Amino acid sequence: MSRYSDPLGNKRSLKAVSLFSGCGGFDWGATQGGMEIIWANDVDPYAVAAYRSILPDVELLHQDIAEVKSFPKADALIGCYPCTGFSLAARRRWKKNKTRNLKADEGNFLFREFIRALKIVNPRYFFVENVGGMSSAADGWFFERQLRGFASLGYLVKDCVLNASDYGVAQTRRRLFLVGVRRDVPFEYVFPEPTHGQGGRPRLTLRSVISGMREWPDGEFFDYCFHGHYLTRNRKRPWNQPSFTIVADHHHVPLHPMGEPMVFVEKDRWKLQGSQNRRLSWKECARIQGLPGSLTPIGSLPFKHKVVGNAVPPTFGRILVESIVRFERTGERRES
Repeated sequence: MSRYSDPLGNKRSLKAVSLFSGCGGFDWGATQGGMEIIWANDVDPYAVAAYRSILPDVELLHQDIAEVKSFPKADALIGCYPCTGFSLAARRRWKKNKTRNLKADEGNFLFREFIRALKIVNPRYFFVENVGGMSSAADGWFFERQLRGFASLGYLVKDCVLNASDYGVAQTRRRLFLVGVRRDVPFEYVFPEPTHGQGGRPRLTLRSVISGMREWPDGEFFDYCFHGHYLTRNRKRPWNQPSFTIVADHHHVPLHPMGEPMVFVEKDRWKLQGSQNRRLSWKECARIQGLPGSLTPIGSLPFKHKVVGNAVPPTFGRILVESIVRFERTGERRES
């Protein structure tokens, strides 16, 4: 069990089990919001090593979840199951190549393992993160199956697509979140209102998070040619804006804001200007994601970018659990 200090001084913290934990972005954020992660799991050795660098005291199992037969009891279950097959980009590629489809990809069915764990853990609450395309993939088939599974186990589920830049993260990353509340818990979940932009605090920009870092950090960014597919769209945001989404594929990481902007040529064709063009480094990506400075990924550069790009920005973990933690401490509930 982890050594845990509740930042708000509560004597009993909500305990959570985490599945498909990655490097621990959501989990680290949830601890800032008042939860205690007691057990986590991931199959990727690079993600596991990175997780241990930021949450070293959590009991972490490096194993294929399909081989895990039992899970600890907990108040909450967190699951950020892989999303590659649900992304719109992947679906476009498969449609074009006609070699794969969503229903044929085993990775798209990992939600069944989450539902299996949900039945065993029987938590009061659960949290799921995925790309927005999950709700429309295969004409909604996957989304419907998940909602049906959650309902069969007695959970009321709310879903919402959130933009990270609306909550103090320096990137326009949009992700779908599902929050489930067990029917016997007298609490109606409401997604948090944006805190930045639209009359709130100013959105964080690239300048606010990576200004002052080395401009040409050797060995920390992918120094490779900008191939045709990379140049099909704008990859460079200026200093005074949030970054584009930080991705897991090192080939497609956004450009650093220095130098001149890209120029639109025609549909699906952009060009670079000047000589100051490089992809963001993995350390800059980690900063933009809002990951803690203690994060220490291992392996070659592609693995570091994969671990960082697959992470859930910790801010999401914090803001999504806060109202539940408050309810469990005080009994404060939201009325519909």
